Amino acid sequence: MVRIGFVAILIFLANQVMAQMSLSWKVQHPVSKNWMKLGEKGSVQEALIAAKQLPDPFVGMNEDKFTWIENHQWILESEFVLSESDLKNFVDLDFPSVDTYASIFLNGNFVAETNNAFVHYRFDVQDKIIAGTNKLKVVFTPPIMYQKPRLTKVGVTLPAPNDVGKTKVAPHCRKPQYQFGWDWSLRMLTMGFNEPVRVSIYSSNKVLSNYSNTLEVSAEKAISEFTLLLAKESSESFTWKSTLFGDQILKSENKQLKRTESISNPKLWWPRGQGEAYLYTDHWILQNEKGVVILEKDVRFGVKKVELIQEKDQWGRSFQIKVNGRPVFCKGADYIPDDIFPARITDEKLRNSVQTMLDCNFNMVRIWGGGFYPRESFLEACDEGGLMVWEDFMFACAMYPGTDEFLANVKTELEQQIPRLASHASLTLFNGNNEVDVAWKNWGFQKDYNLSKKDEVLINSFYQKLFKELIPQTLKTFTKIPYEHTSPLSNWGNDLFYNDGTQHYWGVWHGSDPIEDFGRKSGRFNAEYGFQSFPELATLSSFSKPDDWALDSPLMKLRQKSYVGNNMIAKHSDLLYGKTADFQRFVYFSQLTQAKAVGIAVIAHRTTFPRCAGTLYWQFNDCWPAPTWSSIDYYGRWKALQYQVRNDFKDVTIAERIDTLGKEKYVLISDIPTGFLCEIEAEVTDFKGKLLGSFTCHQSVAYPHSVELFPQELKAFKEQDFAVKFTWKDETGKTCERLFIHEPVHKSPSAVPEPVVTIESLDLSTGKGVVMVENQILLQDFWFTSKDGKVLMEQNFVHLLPGKHRIEFEFEGKLNKDSFFWFYH
Repeated sequence: MVRIGFVAILIFLANQVMAQMSLSWKVQHPVSKNWMKLGEKGSVQEALIAAKQLPDPFVGMNEDKFTWIENHQWILESEFVLSESDLKNFVDLDFPSVDTYASIFLNGNFVAETNNAFVHYRFDVQDKIIAGTNKLKVVFTPPIMYQKPRLTKVGVTLPAPNDVGKTKVAPHCRKPQYQFGWDWSLRMLTMGFNEPVRVSIYSSNKVLSNYSNTLEVSAEKAISEFTLLLAKESSESFTWKSTLFGDQILKSENKQLKRTESISNPKLWWPRGQGEAYLYTDHWILQNEKGVVILEKDVRFGVKKVELIQEKDQWGRSFQIKVNGRPVFCKGADYIPDDIFPARITDEKLRNSVQTMLDCNFNMVRIWGGGFYPRESFLEACDEGGLMVWEDFMFACAMYPGTDEFLANVKTELEQQIPRLASHASLTLFNGNNEVDVAWKNWGFQKDYNLSKKDEVLINSFYQKLFKELIPQTLKTFTKIPYEHTSPLSNWGNDLFYNDGTQHYWGVWHGSDPIEDFGRKSGRFNAEYGFQSFPELATLSSFSKPDDWALDSPLMKLRQKSYVGNNMIAKHSDLLYGKTADFQRFVYFSQLTQAKAVGIAVIAHRTTFPRCAGTLYWQFNDCWPAPTWSSIDYYGRWKALQYQVRNDFKDVTIAERIDTLGKEKYVLISDIPTGFLCEIEAEVTDFKGKLLGSFTCHQSVAYPHSVELFPQELKAFKEQDFAVKFTWKDETGKTCERLFIHEPVHKSPSAVPEPVVTIESLDLSTGKGVVMVENQILLQDFWFTSKDGKVLMEQNFVHLLPGKHRIEFEFEGKLNKDSFFWFYH
């Protein structure tokens, strides 16, 4: 027997009584008709896993055992109890995130249908509730079953290359697109609730949400508009009390209360590294005419001016973000959903992700358009940390309908999401879609889908209506935040394409470009580029066995979702580090290759500012454990790339600029808005630690700034192998170091005398330890990790000069001294 119920929360605001009940659900198996527990949120897939009806889809080849779920409707049921007094109040059913096609019934009466996972649904059910037990039933229809009879209404076959189903319906569905299958994700079409469903009871009107919008900004004054959205239309007057701005008496219009306020000499919100991410804090109280308090809360908002500069210049057409009048070089990554099961993603996980980005010196994150819109917890963390948000609307890599029905559905989505998102100080840019325009013009859809000229005209009109009319027109009613209809604006493959707008550079992974082209082919704003690697042993062991550890094993071939395949990783890894029969060592080399590739690109982008105004690598995270482009794997384990970008993204750093391997240049880069005098020392040694030379200089640093260091001094050593250690003080006076390796003739790694590695201490209570490394010759890319658990270090994959090294680390899990291992070359 499966029990269902609810958790009730009572809130007393002056004379208003409010109650919220979070419902618990059960799911009926469509074949056996047995009931299973779901809980407050989740999908039917998660219920089947919890009931041991299905295995973990992440393990082995289990993903194929979930496809049958798409062939059935699924029934979810819950119940809640109301008293006679409850019936005298307003009662709503609140569905924050229904995934996706659902028919809702209360006490046998039809309530509504849902068809958009990005819409927050609320239903007034006063005419359907009873005193006592109320029974709620929701019938979910899978996407293909729902859309198949409707496809002909669109009038054309819409290209959808990432939908791996037999009937391609992804473009028709307002549901996270990555769940239909992607080149880094399994297919998993979840059905259920991504957030808890609630019963809301309230005696007076209530506030559903609040928004803020900066209208004007100058050094002397800012004008901001604030909005409260009411649950019910009302003709009465409301008193809106504000600690910052005083009281106002207002009447609602279209369920909205609005007030516009002026702020003298405003304190501005700045991105990380450019100034303080200042947030104003206000306390609001809203009362109705009877003095009943219907809202009391603390509100935070930021004031900034953001501009997108797209102008013709000596190179082509720019794509420059300006914040508060200052051009800002954007550094960060593309962010995908953290799980194939959205309901499993916690607020803590989201906040930790933002903190990791900030710790790694990001000032921007791009929310990719094939997932879902970010939660408040994520955006609030971005606001607090000064992390600019580039927000895609949820469209990616396919052609979308432009029918009246589809546009009306999207309009509801936009009218909810835009004011919520734009209220956040961190929201910096809206983008219509990911790669829809470039796909239509370059991916061969017209031939692959046998489209006629009439079909092409229709699809073009759909694009115009959605991305160049509906979205920008809706945006203008809520915000002045800049909008561009697509990314990228230019395609890779032709040298002229790198001179205009945004660029997604895939010439190495999807083309035949050498890895050095990451440093040679830079767009005006690089919004995507990357290289794959395998996750480490602990993550591999979570889904595979040692017998599977080969690139051509059935499991590794299934796990690799990119059509390019694992051989592309091996191709470049073999070139850089040599072939190896040891799969674990290959994993190590794959991560070094990825870090090398992205590192080459990052420094090329940073050192060509202002021609290049941004670098966002693909991708920050994973939705499941697999070989992908991520810098942090599904379990939060850092790859070599994450350590690389933390160093390369520092506001003041010294890095190697590579156009050709073996011909590195060493550059000082600064993004800080104020100048300073930087003292720099360079020590050159051979691989045995013998000092070959040392140099110092004082470099004046302005904003923005990059300069080559010691070009003449290092020229004397260019024909021999050497290590060069740079030591400098950043703008805060902190001493920094980086060690680089120069090998004029590229060669595969040779045998290196084995170092003595000792775990000096391991404290399970604090999760901290110390490892000692003693080496007689240079160790390149020394990687210290564990067979299970998780290891995090200030620096990892580091070059170690001959000597003794004491390295501190943090760890998670019940590890002992035998849990750790290391690689080097």
